[in-house]
Amino acid sequence: MAVMEVVEKLEALNKEQKATLEQLHEQFIDLQADPRFKGLPMDELENLFSAYLKTWISTNTEIIETLLKEEK
Repeated sequence: MAVMEVVEKLEALNKEQKATLEQLHEQFIDLQADPRFKGLPMDELENLFSAYLKTWISTNTEIIETLLKEEK
């Protein structure tokens, strides 16, 4: 796979993850309404997922930058 193909895939993944991050709060509101999840620490879980997504996006961005530097 060519470097630019990898960069494109990582950029597309970042776009998806950013959309997920933007919708995360609404998704957790829906989960809170579900009786199966009653008693779970939803605020803490939401914060954990948010941190995870932000780390994933940041790491992908760093990889993209490194690949683009190497490509030049």
